Amino acid sequence: MRVFGIRWRALGVLFSGLVLCLSALPAMAATPAKSDVRVLIDISGSMRKNDPQNLRRPAMRMLAGLLQPGTRAGVWTFARWVNNLVPVAEVDAGWKKRTQSLSKQISSPGQFTNIEEVLDQASRDWKGEPVTHARHLVLLTDGMVDVSKRPGDNAQSRARIVDRLLPRLKKAGVRVHTIALSERADHQLMQQLAGETGGHYQQVAQADELQRVFLRMFETVGKPDAVPLEDNRFVVDASIDEATILLFSKADSPPPVLISPTGEEYADSDLPAGVAWYRDKGYDLITVSSPAKGEWRLRADVDPDNRVLIVTDLKLRTSEVPAHISVGEPARIEASLDNRGKLVTRQAFLRLLEVRAEAEADGEILPQRLNDLGEDADSKAADGRYTMRFSDRSPRDQVQLLVAVESPTFMRQKRFRLVVHEPVRAEVLETADGPLLQAMPQRAVLQPEAELSAWQEGPEGTPMAMALTESGAGVWQARVVRPGLPSFVRISGMSRLGNPIEYTQGPLMPPGMAPPAPPIPEPVPVVEPEPAVVRPPIEPAAPPVEEVPAAVEEESWVMAAALFGGFNLVLLIAALSWFLLRRRRAAAAGGDALDDLDDLIEQHNTAGSAGDAEQRREDAA
Repeated sequence: MRVFGIRWRALGVLFSGLVLCLSALPAMAATPAKSDVRVLIDISGSMRKNDPQNLRRPAMRMLAGLLQPGTRAGVWTFARWVNNLVPVAEVDAGWKKRTQSLSKQISSPGQFTNIEEVLDQASRDWKGEPVTHARHLVLLTDGMVDVSKRPGDNAQSRARIVDRLLPRLKKAGVRVHTIALSERADHQLMQQLAGETGGHYQQVAQADELQRVFLRMFETVGKPDAVPLEDNRFVVDASIDEATILLFSKADSPPPVLISPTGEEYADSDLPAGVAWYRDKGYDLITVSSPAKGEWRLRADVDPDNRVLIVTDLKLRTSEVPAHISVGEPARIEASLDNRGKLVTRQAFLRLLEVRAEAEADGEILPQRLNDLGEDADSKAADGRYTMRFSDRSPRDQVQLLVAVESPTFMRQKRFRLVVHEPVRAEVLETADGPLLQAMPQRAVLQPEAELSAWQEGPEGTPMAMALTESGAGVWQARVVRPGLPSFVRISGMSRLGNPIEYTQGPLMPPGMAPPAPPIPEPVPVVEPEPAVVRPPIEPAAPPVEEVPAAVEEESWVMAAALFGGFNLVLLIAALSWFLLRRRRAAAAGGDALDDLDDLIEQHNTAGSAGDAEQRREDAA
């Protein structure tokens, strides 16, 4: 971090040019589609107070049940010592069963909280950039770094996490997601680990929130496809191989019931083949293999966190959605459909779709526009990639971004979470030595080497530089010499997304003081305009009408008709050639990669024809 008393630079034109150039760049390189997820659970003695009912167990079992095929996962517990409770392996039915059984060993018997050692052991085999699996650590703790009764040992362990482990994790492309289960946790460290690695930080007030927090962490690391669940109804299409229904329930609620499209009712007992039902404290997890097409229904508590997650060959894909952005910073997000691993570009199919997004923050839902028209952030029209540019000019602790594809025959959804930061947080504190300006650049959105400056503004708008000094890791302070004058802080640099940032915060005043009112400008005398002279308009003379001979008119008509007919003939020949060439290519490639698309298009056309016939019958009646 470079610090200046005050700098004035003509960055406007340069920054505008850089923004235009960067906005024309393609989306970020896609991260691996599969994930390697490692969960680190604190079992220190203080958890007896913060999680007396051991709700970490059902939360861990729920996460294990939600993880999808193709994922690698493992579980560690830690206090003074570290234990690899569930070794890293491919997630399958056996792994889930082992994890659900071993979760009973999660309790609170340990002393100390060795966060350094568990981070080191769980990530030791990750070398180089991720190739096949995106790398995620999920750290759950209720305390601070605590490895000894000697405070110096604890401080040294914490310093090693920041100075050695964190750079190693960043170099290996690891995202650290942190969950703080108490007020006394080291929130600054948890936020730094998550922010600088592109992960999520979550503070949990009570242990009974853990299940929903683990759900959101799963949606972050697993990026599962889902279908909408509205009024306890959801629709299964022909391309879905498996559906997992997560239902949260109240303690006094009756057991939920699942109803198939044919009216068959399923409960957690007497289940047919292909239906697995796991019931735990606070939730039900139902998995249906090869579910029947059509509308399914539920008799269960309606909950906004209920989900229907699916395994399918027809997937909604997105570019990487950043976990952290700066206020006003544009994040380019791309969405597309994959069928059996191939991008869907067939226009006959894409014309049936509505691709949309919406951002929810502070109880407000804001629609977001995606397009495949080559407009705004979209680089090429009709290529099957729908693009949006998301930004927010207000800081937000959490924004939930929903990306959805809807058609008459199928639907897909994905959910993402992101935080909108001010690039620098600043305030004036009242201390025994007088007012103190404190500024904290936000590392979650800023690259190193950003420039920080501060000043006070005099009555005439004259800036007076303030001397900033670093008082701690990432915290800068300056004495407020004139408390009655407003203070300002400015930061300039590059964001972690590669965008230029210049942000000013202020006016900042000591607690209880309002900034001085701006001077009232002197009134400007109003000069009465002279009355306008109105003159009658001069009508222009009508141009002479030139007569066109009849022979010339006939000749022009014949020529236009000949040109139009010839142009259509060329188009017809070209279209026929293109069709035959596509047929030959499809036959050579096996031709079955779009069978699902053909089925869905045929379903759409059949549904449309049936609807038209029904409308005609109603009109006749």
